[in-house]
Amino acid sequence: MIDARLRLRDDVRLDLVHDDRTRFGSAVTGLCDRLLQKICHPIAGHLARQAEEPTAEQSQALMARCLGPQALGALFERPGRLREDCLHPRPEQVVPVAVRVARPGMPSQVLPLPSALRPELARWIGEWSRLASPPPGGPARALWDALVDGGAMTARAPLEPVSGDGITFVGHATVCVEHGGSRVLFDPFLLPPAHAGEPRLSPMTPAELRPDAVFITHSHPDHYDVGSLLRLGADVPIFVPVVERESLLSIDMATRLRALGFLHVHALAWGRDVVVGSQRVWAQPFWGEQPTDGEFLHPGVRNAGNVYVVEGGGARVALVADAGRDHGGSCIELAAELRRSQGPVDVVLGGYRAWRLRPIRYLGTSVARYMLSIPREQWGRRMQLMNDADDLLETAVQWGASVVVPYANGGAPWYWELGLGPRPGSTTDDPDFDPSDDVLMRTRQRRVLERRPAPRIEWLRPSQHLASTTCLSAAG
Repeated sequence: MIDARLRLRDDVRLDLVHDDRTRFGSAVTGLCDRLLQKICHPIAGHLARQAEEPTAEQSQALMARCLGPQALGALFERPGRLREDCLHPRPEQVVPVAVRVARPGMPSQVLPLPSALRPELARWIGEWSRLASPPPGGPARALWDALVDGGAMTARAPLEPVSGDGITFVGHATVCVEHGGSRVLFDPFLLPPAHAGEPRLSPMTPAELRPDAVFITHSHPDHYDVGSLLRLGADVPIFVPVVERESLLSIDMATRLRALGFLHVHALAWGRDVVVGSQRVWAQPFWGEQPTDGEFLHPGVRNAGNVYVVEGGGARVALVADAGRDHGGSCIELAAELRRSQGPVDVVLGGYRAWRLRPIRYLGTSVARYMLSIPREQWGRRMQLMNDADDLLETAVQWGASVVVPYANGGAPWYWELGLGPRPGSTTDDPDFDPSDDVLMRTRQRRVLERRPAPRIEWLRPSQHLASTTCLSAAG
């Protein structure tokens, strides 16, 4: 029988399964968060049953219980200092051992990933995302055959790349910026829909995007998604923030991607830039989304990230993702400083989730490990980790932007069903944690009434496009 040319289906989702043998769990697998939640399960249950926000006194008392000697206190070598193997889990003890393959409506497969195949995985998955012939043999052929047997492959040709100068919103924090035929993609988190969803929305495939370069803002899993990156292939240049040493708060993305066979991975430091075709991209400081908006334990260990500014065709676009403020600086101050030194931007893309909460609430989130970095004197304080709606608008004002595009807050069923952003029309939106569109609109209206500058809000839904001419005409 002649082997047919096949490719991975567009509705297939890939994830790596790791063997995490670290003592306290790592950020790569999220095991650290699950262990904390398991140890503090009674307190987490109490918080889930409590309808009202914990008071400052309650937060202090519950934090003391969580971090006491009978619970998480064993993670500290002394008060205020985490054990070294907790703060810096040993990277070699976290190894990818399998690929999880999921399709809507089908049981997921967990396929072995032999050590010999790991350094070539990006090449093979990238090739198989386009029409390809089966490998001649070995571990790659075994993985191919398992994917075929599981119904994960198709003979249908992939879609052609979408083209057009401007900004294409893919969903959540995934954005494509194009000019003159060069296409840069930010934070690819490409999830196939689990159902038909809303007819107005449609997911974009890796083939439609086909970027010339990829930029990652930070290593949280809804921004740094290895399964999505694998679909883009080994040859795509990937730019990530500088991570001096993998820690509880930051994954060393450069090292981990290279180990999977990505050939052009670069750590881009703050203030550095790179040219991609007819576009230039600058990496700038990422303030916020740290364990606290004030001083925190182990200040040299932070959630490393980059804000990006893209310039092409006379238009300048800033992508700030989940930025906010911490003891090192703020997104608003950064915008004002960069406007003075480099000039204004036309469009700011940013989130407005705020994450305004007391630290005991971290226990019920995907970053429970943030609890371990908060000084005792802040246990009862309500803090804000990300920009809220007013901060996002003020960031745009300080940057001289005329247009704000809200993002990093879901945008489609295949995101909000994972807890990324609220479902439109939901009555349970929390303006301090997961706000709806109305929160940003009301904030803008208030600014207008107060005679404060209020940039135009341009709402984009997944696969919708904002042309460069629109950006420039708004700025003019």
